[in-house]
Amino acid sequence: MDFAFTEEQEFFRSQVRDAVDRMIVPLAEEIDEREEFPRALWDDFAALGFFGLRYPEAYGGLEADTTTSMIFFEELARGSNGFSMAVTVQMLMGTYFIGRFGSEEVKQRCLVPAIAGEKIAAICFTEDQSGSDLAGTRTTAVRDGDDWIINGTKQWVTNGPVCDFATVLATTEPGKGLKGLDFFLVELDRPGVSRGQVLKKLGSRGSVTGEL
Repeated sequence: MDFAFTEEQEFFRSQVRDAVDRMIVPLAEEIDEREEFPRALWDDFAALGFFGLRYPEAYGGLEADTTTSMIFFEELARGSNGFSMAVTVQMLMGTYFIGRFGSEEVKQRCLVPAIAGEKIAAICFTEDQSGSDLAGTRTTAVRDGDDWIINGTKQWVTNGPVCDFATVLATTEPGKGLKGLDFFLVELDRPGVSRGQVLKKLGSRGSVTGEL
């Protein structure tokens, strides 16, 4: 079995490395010092087309294989861990469930602009009493006619202070533990959705983190 990278993968690495060295490395210290979401860098980097690395071409993606994707994330983290956290959530958890389970209308409304960098994604698991223990989720979702009413607070949300939409984990059947959980797409312009405090961190501060 040959674990060597292909010529195409090596060429891709060189492209990503060049972009990281030109665009991210010179700003890495400033990004952490300012502790703000680097929107200008985000827009410039998104224009390179990497945000759609794992998604179909029909939605603006590149349909890259897993190894190529890992090469990208490795090079990105080398430039700035904070910025890489924001981008990784955008490309993985923040859009994964939409890409896999979303309707065509939802994909066009959320996934396509996220791949273009025009909308920012987040995912909401963690609460004050539950992080890795997802069965302890207290956020509830109750059906109200054709709607769902979600009540709860999510903490340590990467991209939370700037996101346009989030995939939110909530309990729909209390008492059933993990089997009583469901995911919901929540767009931040919906009534009743608010941002809480922006959380301070010791490192990776170019990735803004907050409550929803």
